[in-house]
Amino acid sequence: MSTLLETSAPSAAEELSGRLFLQTLGAVELLNVYFGVELGLYRSLSFDGPATAAVLAERTGQDLRYTQEWLAQQAVAGLLTVGPDAEFRLADGVREALVDEVSSFYVGGMAYIVPAIGRALPALVSAFRTGNGVPYPAYGADAVTAQEALNRPAYETALIEDWLPQIPDIQARLADSTRPARVADLGAGVGWAAIRLAEAFPQVRVDGYDLDEESIARGRRYVADRGVADRVDLAVADITEPLPHDGYDVAFFFECLHDLPHPVAALEAARRAVSPGGSVIVMEERVAETFTAPGDEVERFMAAAGTLWCVPQGRTDASSDVIGPLGIRPAVMRHLAESAGFRTVETLAIDHPFWRFYRLG
Repeated sequence: MSTLLETSAPSAAEELSGRLFLQTLGAVELLNVYFGVELGLYRSLSFDGPATAAVLAERTGQDLRYTQEWLAQQAVAGLLTVGPDAEFRLADGVREALVDEVSSFYVGGMAYIVPAIGRALPALVSAFRTGNGVPYPAYGADAVTAQEALNRPAYETALIEDWLPQIPDIQARLADSTRPARVADLGAGVGWAAIRLAEAFPQVRVDGYDLDEESIARGRRYVADRGVADRVDLAVADITEPLPHDGYDVAFFFECLHDLPHPVAALEAARRAVSPGGSVIVMEERVAETFTAPGDEVERFMAAAGTLWCVPQGRTDASSDVIGPLGIRPAVMRHLAESAGFRTVETLAIDHPFWRFYRLG
């Protein structure tokens, strides 16, 4: 009996040690991916073709010695291949995952999460001791890049083609050219969802609201670049307060409600801002319906994001009721909606591995 106990404990410790080593490996490799995305190295290899270290360094304006080291690391990690001519090429799948920003497989934004959290880490340690929040700007510009890159592919490829057809009356209202619809994008970030809605429905007007000034500044540039500035207005506003305008036919919360210090107030503001008969659509995290430990990979990601990202950003208000990504379960969503005065809460039949969709009325 004692022999069995002696052998089982080291086995568990060995398994955990191996798991944490692999997680450390993943983190440092992800930081090297950051160089490839941020410095345009993958993009050059994709659009300009294979290159030696000297050619790639010259193309992208980087130091040769660092470029040599990065190329070797990427080849060892399997993201690049190298031929006998010492030319490096993208491995299969890298263009879709790390170059094409609207590909449904694009995950380049993931590489920006680690440096953003690293920048905020001292404030996060302090927050654990004091109970204070950590404001979004403390994470730096990389946080905005991560946020916009992670959700953009879905807005570009799925919002119009896959999600709205599951809500046919809203799709029809947006398509009605006789009565141009008005849309509110609440927690709009840099505005990719607002832009895509305006492009798909040329008669609608979209007002996007977000509290982060950097996100709104970037978004206004994107709106201008995509040619929809006449119908998309992005503004800095606290969506937990009464909105600057009302009379909306539909208001969207795209994956932001769980971050807010006062989610009920935000839902109430949205309810008051939509016209009679209008709807509020909420996209939120697809976590398990009840707390589960240990959890699957999606649960683990949401749980980690809660401590490092969502809850600290939502606790900047001393009276915060922030939910966090792990807590926004269907029962909680129903409670929030009912507390905000909504009479109906419908879980929509939109299938997605990370998000659930709700219609509030």
